Amino acid sequence: MKTIFIVNPSARNHHSLTSWEKFQKGITIPYSLYMTEHPDDVRRIAGELVRENPGESFYIIGVGGDGTMNSIISGTAGFENIFIGYIPGGSGNDFARGYRWPRGKHNAYDLIRETLHTPLPISMDAGLFSIGGGPKHYFVNNIGVGFDALIARKANESWLKGKLNRWSLGKLIYPVILCREALSFKPFRAVIEVDGVKRTLEKVWFITVSNQPYFGGGMKIAPEARPDDGVLDLTIVSGLSKWKLMFLFISVFFGKHTELKEVHTLKGRSIKMKSRKGIPVHADGDFAGVIDECRELHAEVTHGSWKMLNRSRWEKC
Repeated sequence: MKTIFIVNPSARNHHSLTSWEKFQKGITIPYSLYMTEHPDDVRRIAGELVRENPGESFYIIGVGGDGTMNSIISGTAGFENIFIGYIPGGSGNDFARGYRWPRGKHNAYDLIRETLHTPLPISMDAGLFSIGGGPKHYFVNNIGVGFDALIARKANESWLKGKLNRWSLGKLIYPVILCREALSFKPFRAVIEVDGVKRTLEKVWFITVSNQPYFGGGMKIAPEARPDDGVLDLTIVSGLSKWKLMFLFISVFFGKHTELKEVHTLKGRSIKMKSRKGIPVHADGDFAGVIDECRELHAEVTHGSWKMLNRSRWEKC
């Protein structure tokens, strides 16, 4: 069993690298290290490891944030002998929450070290999506269409996020952007199809397709979502006033928003979505494009497509 650490030095506005340099001094297990800047690097690294070491199993440990884990799982999905672990180093760390992984670096390392010789991996789902028939991409947390995608895009572009990250307060950017953008955002009409059943929705604020419960730095958007159940969970918010939207984003931290009459939930294996005007889409917090009448979003679950280290010692899913 070989252990590989893959570090994204740009995570958390480049603070991930500094954090890693301090953290690696305490690592006592044999390992190899790769620095990566682009998602394609991970697929290349994983492919080379498997080709050069036939029959060998690998721990691949991501060091960074949600984007880092998206890259690693996208690059390793389908490899039977690769097991995934995580050292949290981002600002939101919804991956750690949703997959019941230790959120502290040292607790995460202890779990990795203790399971080094007895991995007993757990098979997990990922989502696969495309826009307008274009290339397919994975998501491991969620994709969102509408207001939540707008917030994610504005937050990532904001200079304030970098400032807050210096004080480990990066996730506070989301409520700041939310309050500002809610005043000008116009709800939209959407047509969705879930497992072949089509619906037309009016005055939609956002639709989130989730593989696990959390997004936006701890908001429990899909309380019933599980990353191993073979389905995706939809959360649809429509017909909501701007002021009630503020209440929704408070209640979502506790998963109570689903009790509002303007919030609807669905489950499905295959989802299609389009709208009359260009509506932004995010995937695991990063801007992914727009949908309209000509560019449809198609998302589907890939059941058991990657393996995670068994973290049952920490907490069961």
